Amino acid sequence: MEFSRAVGWNDKRALQQPWPFMDKPSRLEAIRMIEECLAGHRSHQAAFAAFEAAATEQGLHKQKPPSEGLKKFDGVAEDLM
Repeated sequence: MEFSRAVGWNDKRALQQPWPFMDKPSRLEAIRMIEECLAGHRSHQAAFAAFEAAATEQGLHKQKPPSEGLKKFDGVAEDLM
C-alpha cells in the first residue's frame, strides 16, 4: 500500500478497500479522522498518523529501507557522537 503525506480522498478510499480486519478500532478511528480532516476540523498530520498507525497495525504499511544518503548521514552522525 502506498502512502502520501497529503491526506485526501485517496486515503479515504484506501480505508474503504478490504483490509485484513475491517472492524479494528484503529481503522475506524482513521476513517473518522480523515473525514474530520476533509471537513477542516482535524490537521492533515493527525489524520495521516491515524491512517499510518492503522495500516501498520494490520501489516499493510511496509517500511522502506534507508536510502544510501541516509545511511551515510547516520554514519557521520555516529562518528560525531
